[in-house]
Amino acid sequence: MEYNLYNVLGIRPEASLQEVKGAYKRLALKYHPDRNPGNARAEELFKLVNSAYQTLSNPSKRARYDMRLQFQRQQQRSVVQYQQRYEDPRYAHSRPPAGVSERHYRNIKRDDNRFSRKDWYITFAFVAGLLFFSLLLKVAMDHITGEDKYKTALTYIEDGKYSSAHRLLTDAIQFMPENAAAYEARARIELNVFDNYSSALRDLNRVIALREQPSAQVYYMRGRSYQQLKQHEQAEYDFTLALELDSTFWRVYLVRGEVRLFYLKKYEPAIADLSVYLENTSNSSDVVSALTYRGFGHYKLGNYDLSEQDYRRALAMDKDNGRIYYLLGRTELEQQPDSACAHLSKAYQLGYSAALLELEANCQD
Repeated sequence: MEYNLYNVLGIRPEASLQEVKGAYKRLALKYHPDRNPGNARAEELFKLVNSAYQTLSNPSKRARYDMRLQFQRQQQRSVVQYQQRYEDPRYAHSRPPAGVSERHYRNIKRDDNRFSRKDWYITFAFVAGLLFFSLLLKVAMDHITGEDKYKTALTYIEDGKYSSAHRLLTDAIQFMPENAAAYEARARIELNVFDNYSSALRDLNRVIALREQPSAQVYYMRGRSYQQLKQHEQAEYDFTLALELDSTFWRVYLVRGEVRLFYLKKYEPAIADLSVYLENTSNSSDVVSALTYRGFGHYKLGNYDLSEQDYRRALAMDKDNGRIYYLLGRTELEQQPDSACAHLSKAYQLGYSAALLELEANCQD
């Protein structure tokens, strides 16, 4: 037998959480096994009170229980109305049942209009209402379940449990296919943790389709996905969109400068991007990369003095970087061959093997 949990605690359905707790404490003391030794009925009531409290003290469980009660009451009302309709005396038989001979050997004229058009309307309305309410209930329950999985996934991300978070986000999306935030969170894991750039791109495209105004972060992430998939023109386009939305997103200047420099051969725009980044950042490792990239851009344009300046600034921050010694040596070959050989030799000593070819070709004396 299924009990009404509000009746079990003796409270109203609109009772506050404090009222729920008060009723529980009172009844738990009343039916506690220590106060009712050997009383099976008291033990049963104690378990029932505990079960009612576990449901009604939890907001999400209580919401689901209230929706189920409402659904049951709606069904009961509909059944009662349906029964009352056909228990109306106006629809009772006006004659006693036919005898055996009449039932078996005579054709009985039946009332073909016994189920009227109005009855059909009532039946249709009842079924349609039931289906509509069931649909609303499913939508509400899906939303509650999806939100719960999404919030749990965020806590897993904070704890570094990325595989579990990715699985929960996939479940949340199944319950809430229009939740752009869940797609974005899953794309971040696919991009930064799993290196699954195609899946990240699909999720980010979904975010952009769902949101009226996607954020600069979303376009930046999609641009990185395109960059890793070697679709460099599309990557540059997305990085530009990100900067149009947030011109202080300094990191984007670095990655767009990198794409323009190495893949699109747009040296002057690349140098401009890297200069903006260097003017607005203090991250030492990224500053070294930006100076190295910009030095290479100046080298490609024949600005050897500017190229040398950037490489020397980078070496002042990272003294054991063989690659920068190599690049500096190549730049100096255009102006100061003696210094170039010393730097190329240093690059080779630091393990940058490509410097050996330049040493053999230019520094044999």
